[in-house]
Amino acid sequence: MTEKESLSSALTKIDKKSKFIIFFVGALVLLLALVGVKEISTTRSWLYPPTWLAIITGLVTLWRFCKKQKENPFANIFRTLKDDYVLDKYVTIQLFSIFYAFGQGAGVGAAFGFFVDWIHELFTDTSFLPHWFYLIYILVALLLILGLRVILELVSITYKATDEFRNYLAKKQG
Repeated sequence: MTEKESLSSALTKIDKKSKFIIFFVGALVLLLALVGVKEISTTRSWLYPPTWLAIITGLVTLWRFCKKQKENPFANIFRTLKDDYVLDKYVTIQLFSIFYAFGQGAGVGAAFGFFVDWIHELFTDTSFLPHWFYLIYILVALLLILGLRVILELVSITYKATDEFRNYLAKKQG
């Protein structure tokens, strides 16, 4: 039996109360570590939690998106760009899905980073902003994900409608 199998079988034997305690303690340790990083980031601006959490979660979401696809979407895009000289294949919709995957992860990461900022400000009270202002930042980051989705869907619907209209006109003339 491998180490991964033994760990998963050991975790299945733990009762629900113990699993909840393990999850709660792990989440608390993670949150305190992030608050500690926030404390360090007051002197190092490149460690600002919303920024680096947005980048990390954006890349993780993009990786998960590529893993779920049957074929790597980047390979398909590069193949189309490399081989399509008459511009009869389009990569726009594929690029939209990649943009949305990264934007969704970045929005969730930024929201979590602002949550870390809020927790840090509750402990230290060093900001000139009121505490509830960080909650508005969280809400705005989550609403930006929704806005990105709506904009990309509107553009893709317009794109598909014009493509169908072009095909209709080509059939009508031909």
